[in-house]
Amino acid sequence: MVTSAVWPYRRGRVRRTLHVVGHHLTLALAWTVAHIARPNEAPSAAALPSVLRFVPHRPTRLVRRLRSPARSWTEPVPAPPAELRTVAGIRRDPELERQAYEKAPLREFFGAHFEEIAPLAPVLTMIAPVLAVAPRLTAATTQLLRRQDLEPTTVPQTVDPQGLTAELKTYAAEIGISAAGITAFDEKFTFAEFVGNAVGEHVVVCVLEQNYDATQRIPAVRSEQAALSTYGELEVRMVLLADWLRARGWRARPETFEGESMFIAYAVAAGLGQLGLNGQLLTPHAGSRVRLNVLTTNAPLLHDEPKDFGIEGVCDRCKICVRQCPVGAITTVRKEHRGITKAKINTKRCLPLMMQSAGCSVCMKVCPIQRYGLPAVLQHYESTGEILGKDTDDLEGYDWPLDGQHYGPGSSPRVPDSVVSPPGFRFVPL
Repeated sequence: MVTSAVWPYRRGRVRRTLHVVGHHLTLALAWTVAHIARPNEAPSAAALPSVLRFVPHRPTRLVRRLRSPARSWTEPVPAPPAELRTVAGIRRDPELERQAYEKAPLREFFGAHFEEIAPLAPVLTMIAPVLAVAPRLTAATTQLLRRQDLEPTTVPQTVDPQGLTAELKTYAAEIGISAAGITAFDEKFTFAEFVGNAVGEHVVVCVLEQNYDATQRIPAVRSEQAALSTYGELEVRMVLLADWLRARGWRARPETFEGESMFIAYAVAAGLGQLGLNGQLLTPHAGSRVRLNVLTTNAPLLHDEPKDFGIEGVCDRCKICVRQCPVGAITTVRKEHRGITKAKINTKRCLPLMMQSAGCSVCMKVCPIQRYGLPAVLQHYESTGEILGKDTDDLEGYDWPLDGQHYGPGSSPRVPDSVVSPPGFRFVPL
């Protein structure tokens, strides 16, 4: 993909005004509907009334502006140049991981912090589901929950693990999953509230690519709709994948899109990507423009290995998300946290902005791997020594929904204190 001097999705003055008005109207509607639907429960898109699945709606596959390309990634990813290589996957210290887990097992985020973030809790139903996506997402989640704990339909036969693994990945590609990897189940990656739910020692990690065009419009309601629609599309495919394993005699239990475990940790371990400075999984073909899900199984599958795609090296030379984050929540410094060396996001600054600006996600929008794919980024770097798209409006430009202004390289919106520190918001990291 070739960059242009000007971001092709840039809105004119009238459309930016409509962007702001529409954002504030839908935000107000989200608050209203959330209070009516579930005023006293922990925020959760899946907690919206299950009756929503009966609301007439078109399947996402028929909504071109939102649907996933649902294609298997087959394009080769070149090896990174030596100066971009770091480690396979991520730096881990197993002993420190163990100690952190024994001291304080992981907690499900929104449940653990509900009282602290209650003043903004209704917005966590997200604007998009309230308007259009909730029926699709709720229908997919309801179907998954109904089939989540089914038993195998036959007795397992003696199989070749290598052959079964290859067949599983072939089937995943046939049903439109972008990439699938397999790794070992690790209880340290499971939220304490869900320990004991796994049905085997293997984890199948699945990636589904998100609509490209909608993602480039971040921050916008349409972008959020695409993200949540993709979660629903992936849940449908996770049910199919679990049924495929059960039909061969093996147990399989998919998780809902909200997750009972750390999807990103499993994805890195399964060789599907590496962690970016923005705290997101960066896959080589689409960056963080993806949605993840996992299932546990007792099927005898072979494990994939973590890979060094050169993504940490790219991030260290890019840092666009660091300078473009509207509230400065992203750091360039990687530190050890629970045995993992990573750049940790300042959630206290990120969360309230995300909840009040159409999901924000500027850090996803301005990532060159998301925009162009890692092969193009590596090719450009080897030719020029520069990061593809850096310092161009094509990559770094976006229209901000809170003030209707366009921001590009070297500029970012001034976020009011009332947005960063809303009344009653008192987030404290666990």
